[in-house]
Amino acid sequence: MGKATWLWSSSSLFFALGFSTLIWPVGNGAGLIVNLFGNLEIDLAAALAFVGVHSFLGCARSALWPLIPAAALSLGKVALFELRGMDLPANVIMGCLDRAIVSSASAWLLLRRAEADLRPASWAAAGFHLMWTAILMARIASEVLLVIPNGLVTGESLHEPTTAPALCIRVCVTFSLTLSYLWMVGRRLETRLTRLATVDPLTGVANRRLVWEKGQRLVARASQRGEPMAVLMIDIDHFKAVNDKWGHATGDVLLVKVAETICGAIRATDIAGRLGGEEFAVLLPESERSTTNTIAERIRTAIEAIEVEATPDLKCTVSVGWADLIPGADWDKLIDSADQALYQSKRAGRNRVTAYSQ
Repeated sequence: MGKATWLWSSSSLFFALGFSTLIWPVGNGAGLIVNLFGNLEIDLAAALAFVGVHSFLGCARSALWPLIPAAALSLGKVALFELRGMDLPANVIMGCLDRAIVSSASAWLLLRRAEADLRPASWAAAGFHLMWTAILMARIASEVLLVIPNGLVTGESLHEPTTAPALCIRVCVTFSLTLSYLWMVGRRLETRLTRLATVDPLTGVANRRLVWEKGQRLVARASQRGEPMAVLMIDIDHFKAVNDKWGHATGDVLLVKVAETICGAIRATDIAGRLGGEEFAVLLPESERSTTNTIAERIRTAIEAIEVEATPDLKCTVSVGWADLIPGADWDKLIDSADQALYQSKRAGRNRVTAYSQ
């Protein structure tokens, strides 16, 4: 994200330099080369903005292909200047086409590659890129249909009639795009902070805090609607021995595999979380007793079949305890009941499922 913001900042800088160069009062002779240089600065600014979008979204290198025709057009302007001197209409057409390519490519990436958390910020940025692309194409049409046929620009003139309004519009677009980029950065940071606060960094499942928040809300909803609900408490058997024998790195691998196995064995509406160490929990909204027991057994047998590469002798089992919500009980009572059932499984020999009974 730091690279992307640096690229966007550099893009704004080169846009400003390009605008300043184009409006700088220079004698007509020197002004021709200065005009070309200003246009090349704006070309570079547009390319940097596109690369910034590409970097921010983490796209593959192959997605940078629009830079090839854009660079070819910029080099074409230089070659044309060397061969024929300054031809402002041709320079405008090639420059607008160059920027339209990278601007439309930026919009495409923002619309198709941005993660859901970035919307609507990415859509706003894409909209401004598309608006700028439309303006550039309109300027090309103006050159082809009005400026060139009517001879409004001579080869040695620096006064091209579409330049001034185009620069003014681009200033507004640059300001709007900057706000859109800042919005996207803010959304990305917000998502990352939320993830850090609610997701277990090792396994990728909900952390203890999120399990408690979700559990309290689900219990309140189930109690209000009179719906069934259950909680599973899952503990890896003899996990300390795994760390002692195979090392903590292998223990971490096992924790990840257990989390993946739990997620693969539950329903789409269920919520799996790691409470800490080797202990996991699963929230089962709208789950009858028979369904709860079936899911618990499915998890236990699936974990028993886990294989860890490079440690074929490592076998993993879990003890599971579960409890369902009874009328008048709150979240603390429900999780405590499931925890008691878990310890009953451990005392009974581990690798088993136990339902809480009063």
